[in-house]
Amino acid sequence: MESGTTFSLTGSQKPNGGAGMNSHNSGSREASDRGARLHLDGDLEGAKAEYRAALELDPDNATAHNNLGFLLAQEGQLEEAIAHYHRALEIDPRKSMAMANMGLACAAQGEDESAIDWLRRAVDANSANTLAWDNLSRLLLKMDRLTEAEAAARLALEAAPHEGRIVLTLGLAVAGQQRLTEAVEILKRAVELEPGSASAWEQLGVVLWLRQDFGSAFDALGRSVKLAPRNVSARYHLALVLLTRGAQQDAVSELSTILAIEPGHVPAQVDLAVLSLSAGQWQAALDRLDIAVQLDPENQRGRYYRALALDQLGRKEEATALMEALASEATGKYPERARTYIADRDKPVN
Repeated sequence: MESGTTFSLTGSQKPNGGAGMNSHNSGSREASDRGARLHLDGDLEGAKAEYRAALELDPDNATAHNNLGFLLAQEGQLEEAIAHYHRALEIDPRKSMAMANMGLACAAQGEDESAIDWLRRAVDANSANTLAWDNLSRLLLKMDRLTEAEAAARLALEAAPHEGRIVLTLGLAVAGQQRLTEAVEILKRAVELEPGSASAWEQLGVVLWLRQDFGSAFDALGRSVKLAPRNVSARYHLALVLLTRGAQQDAVSELSTILAIEPGHVPAQVDLAVLSLSAGQWQAALDRLDIAVQLDPENQRGRYYRALALDQLGRKEEATALMEALASEATGKYPERARTYIADRDKPVN
């Protein structure tokens, strides 16, 4: 199951924490309110000026600190953002959204364990903090801590039972534990809640494919592609379903479209090469495999089929060298195939 868009953390779409009500200075509250309105309108420079004005009037306005930190994080200024979150929490130690924002900043810096700690603190402080729950479950899922991700998503749904993103995370955590039938029902709920979510339709399609329900998988992945035509992950899974169903020309069309969108998509390049090999088009296959292996020199599948293409073209020494190099690798399906290929080749002819 591909995870490229699935595991990304969810940024808030608005300033967090309300309108500066923690401040006793009315001028500071008003400036913070103006900043929030400008922030929502997309005027980041204007919002930043208002937040800073609010803090000049009242340096202890925790909401202004939090919202300014959020804006700075949007601009990629994470260290300064974190400093404002820390200050917000010094002023208001139970400010859940500042904790959640701190978790997002830690995650953006690659500090996943710290991010999880902050997000757990955020939901402990406010069990209704949907943003914190959403990101906690997603981050645990990204780290492959599936049982924890499932538990967090189920707790999140107690706070927000109709939040489709959290249902999606729950479905993926359950699917990752190979409870595919249960996962399908959860993911069907996700698309009911968010029928316009290309990601939810894609993940439902992938799990249906894993369950070998190819017709339903085709329908779900088709919905995903229609919603997001440039989503190469959904298109690639759709191509795999088409290949499984024997619709080779349709699969070729999907794989070709993927390469038009993303020329460096190695799996699509290799799949098209394998189809060329099966049709006896050795040079066409080799041309594609040369590209694939150049893009990803460690790709075992591409190297194996490149050796086969070279063999079919009569370039036996090159093919043998490639097979032997692949066979020497310790793990993987294709090193095992290479060893079998070499053993069969070396058998005496009776």
